[in-house]
Amino acid sequence: MKMVFRVLFSFVLLGFIVAVPGSQAQQTGLSGVVTDTQGGVMPGARVEVKKVDGSSFFATTNGQGVYVLPSLVATEYTVTVSAPGFATTEKKLLLLVGQLAQVDFSLPLAGTTTTAEVIATDLLAIDTTSSVVAGNVTPKEVEDVPINGRNYIQLSTLIPGVKANAFGNSPVSAPGGASYGDAETGKFQITMDGLEISQDSVGSSFGQPSYSQDAISQFQIITNRFDATAGRSAGIYVNAQTKTGNNVLHGGGFGYFRNSYFNAADPISHKVNDFADQQYGGTLGGKIKRDKLWYFGSYEGEHKPNTFTTTPVVTNVPFSHPTTLKVNEWMGRGDYQLNEKNHFLLRGDKFTNTTDFVGTAEPSSSYFSAYSGYGYVFDWNKNIGANLVNDVHAGYHHFVFQNLPYYNNNSIVITLPTVTVGEAYNQPETFSQATQQYRDDLFWLKGKHSFKLGGEYLYTFHGGSFAQYARGGLTGCTSNRAAALGPADYATFFPKGTLDPTTWNYAAIGKYCNTGETFTQGFGSYDISITRNTLGVWAQDDWKILPRLTLNLGLRYDNDLGAYNTGYVPTPGLLTPNTNPNANFAPRLGFSYDPLGDGKTSVRGGAGLYYADQVANAIIDEELYSSTTRALQATVSANQSTGAAALSLPSPFAGQTPLSNPSNYVSSPQPVARGAKTPYALQMSFGMARELPMRTTLSADFVHTRVYDDYIALSGNLLQNPANPEQNLNPSSAISASTYATRTCGNGSILLDTVANLANGGPGGIVAKQVCNNLFGAAVRQFTTYPGAGVIADALQVGIKHATMHGFTGAIAYTWGRTKNSTNGAFSYPNKPFKSGVQQEWANGTDDQRHTLTVTGEYQWKHGLSLSSLYHFGSGQAFAPATGGSGVNGYSQGTRTFTAQPIAPGTTCPVTTCVTTYAPLSKIHYDTGYGYWILERDSFRGTPYNRIDSRLQESFRIREKYHAIVAIEAFNLFNHPNYGNFATTASIGTGGNAYGTPLAVTGSPVEYFARSLQFIGRFSF
Repeated sequence: MKMVFRVLFSFVLLGFIVAVPGSQAQQTGLSGVVTDTQGGVMPGARVEVKKVDGSSFFATTNGQGVYVLPSLVATEYTVTVSAPGFATTEKKLLLLVGQLAQVDFSLPLAGTTTTAEVIATDLLAIDTTSSVVAGNVTPKEVEDVPINGRNYIQLSTLIPGVKANAFGNSPVSAPGGASYGDAETGKFQITMDGLEISQDSVGSSFGQPSYSQDAISQFQIITNRFDATAGRSAGIYVNAQTKTGNNVLHGGGFGYFRNSYFNAADPISHKVNDFADQQYGGTLGGKIKRDKLWYFGSYEGEHKPNTFTTTPVVTNVPFSHPTTLKVNEWMGRGDYQLNEKNHFLLRGDKFTNTTDFVGTAEPSSSYFSAYSGYGYVFDWNKNIGANLVNDVHAGYHHFVFQNLPYYNNNSIVITLPTVTVGEAYNQPETFSQATQQYRDDLFWLKGKHSFKLGGEYLYTFHGGSFAQYARGGLTGCTSNRAAALGPADYATFFPKGTLDPTTWNYAAIGKYCNTGETFTQGFGSYDISITRNTLGVWAQDDWKILPRLTLNLGLRYDNDLGAYNTGYVPTPGLLTPNTNPNANFAPRLGFSYDPLGDGKTSVRGGAGLYYADQVANAIIDEELYSSTTRALQATVSANQSTGAAALSLPSPFAGQTPLSNPSNYVSSPQPVARGAKTPYALQMSFGMARELPMRTTLSADFVHTRVYDDYIALSGNLLQNPANPEQNLNPSSAISASTYATRTCGNGSILLDTVANLANGGPGGIVAKQVCNNLFGAAVRQFTTYPGAGVIADALQVGIKHATMHGFTGAIAYTWGRTKNSTNGAFSYPNKPFKSGVQQEWANGTDDQRHTLTVTGEYQWKHGLSLSSLYHFGSGQAFAPATGGSGVNGYSQGTRTFTAQPIAPGTTCPVTTCVTTYAPLSKIHYDTGYGYWILERDSFRGTPYNRIDSRLQESFRIREKYHAIVAIEAFNLFNHPNYGNFATTASIGTGGNAYGTPLAVTGSPVEYFARSLQFIGRFSF
């Protein structure tokens, strides 16, 4: 073990000595100054930029000798500068995505020979004119760094400021690798070839568009303060680019193969989990007409068979079922140069991702899952003049997500105290999104000013269907029986198992639920139909106010005109929703200073405002569940202990038409609260970048992000307790006459019942409850942008990058970060719903990983043999714990509250009543205002994460341009036990779910697997 740590330490130390790129602007281009050998500026010099084996662009220097080519594809170029009376000079370089590279020229007098220079391309990562904080994943890294799963987004770990151990389809990730979804909605944006591809119907855990790794040329992630040309993200920005064709025919085929036969035992189950995966595909690119028209295409497929196994509570008999993941990804693009002033791009892409069986702990809830999409992008880049360029983009992208019941037997949902049986209450569900995007960028070089002016328009249609409880479900069941449910009860309730609902004993189930039985069913139309018109305009001026000092001045305006205008008629008792605030102006200011004037150092910083994208999930729920003119989730209840008859399962609504008389039924709307608005962030940074000896660059930035008016959910129908304004009245208890006159409803969307209505009882003649409005149940989910809800994040981001030298390439990305927030997203509830400003909710965010380190290195030996490795370390992330007790005063969302004094195991109770907790008492405090003990939010800290991935590769040259490659990759080479999830219920101290115990999660990300091997075969030309 000591030897392992020595090897790791040596590897890390070597990385610090050698090799993450510095800050780049998100617009890819070139700029520079042309002078004569005496240092005099040269107006009117012609600059030609020619893509290797491809198209060409041109510019002319202005009166200060400055040229700019602001809109280029990131690839290899030859830059040639000429002027009458002077010798032609050229340089070769690799341009990275989002890089505005500074390339200066000094022209000798005519009569001397043409000069040529090959620039060490990695060193161009220093941009002395931009202040954004970003990092690039280069084409070499996309090709050579081992990726566990061939998901190009996993390369995000190479960027300082990205804190995660595993990734889904977005560059932000929660513990366990499931994308944040609701918690991080609006805080990232992904673009491909200049246009947005992010889906914003639902959280990113539902998937994002995917592309083959072999279709991606390179990409950039801006982690702080992107300029005014980019918007709709309060966090980070991904700028990716697909590969292109050129004059030389190129392409190849590949296969990646894995099998559990070569894997180590899982650290939790202590056995080798069944696993097999095959990924295969190929690319082809070339010319249709030399120097005019090129094409490129790619395809990748994946086939991952597996077997799902579980032991259901009901039958206690092992259950297994085959399951297969199938993925197909296509991409094709054409590039056309009409002449030196007009360049065109057309790209199409498509993907499908299906899992034919997604197993659950209770097999009757298993389902089929799929998401897919396709899209098109068109671009026209035109040189209007020597210093004026216009770039027009148009695109369309369609995304669909589906979860469908696997057994499709039309079963109701039965929620018992110990298990939930039947098809999921929220299936079938389909979310679709169709987005048209039109964008125009105008680039103008005027004196010392480099202007970027533009605007964009997005038309988005959200469709699909999401009928919660479409088949109905027993949502509440309580019994006065002392004995807990056991095998004999399950055998009575489900005599032939749970997969055939016609055999269920509904009468026995109803008899057991004798003190409380609640049934909910959806009626009407639950088809989604929301249109959004999103506008964005911007102005950016990169003003070289002094030869060494550039100011980055920007102003952006965004407005989502459909985010709060779903056009529905609200259910009586709900306030009419308001429209979206329109004051989304976002000023941005930055500076970049070159103190030595040699182009090798940048001291940079600045601040700006950034408005979030409006993810439509909350708006969709409002449209579907908050208008009885189109749909109603009706609820009926029975209490047999008071003489009422049991509900007639499975169809207690038989013969009734709730939509014709909605006021006779309790419903559960999900409105967006009045006053909700677009969340926004203040981003600030200060740092530096420096070119070091031995082809090495260093960057270090301190960044700060503060998100305001973030989304949170409130249980909107609760009444405030007159005796304690921080508490609510029990919504399941009957309201008294004395409470009528003192009612305070802590919401912004629900109207109070009149005293007369309360005296007459609730819907259907039931006793009026202690809620704001008896038309609605207690758990009315109200989406709101609460003033106190937000994020505070600080980080030190350090990157070192070493260009290839003597066959070795290396890089390091290190981040120290601290993140606190007061909400886990639009579907998270505060523990104390009446505490103003949710100040008590501030705690570690689940992405609070204090230390994140990624080290990569590659060494190329002779004869085509190479070794590349990646080491990733992440300190323990925060997880959300729960007390495991019942809610306070009927507030079922309050899962971090103890009603009795918590004590450690084996401790004597100092008062009348105590509860044993296995969470640290240091994370629990008594709230004098609330009158209860509170468990700190996100207070459980997971174990550190360590992983080394390596690839040993041999490349055989068959002919001059044909290569065969064989390789073997080892992921988690030293088999470190990494855990993606933990049991965090504070009241459980023994067994597999004891507090703090690592949990095995079916389908957990491959980044948490035990050691596994992958075999690779490739052919390229």
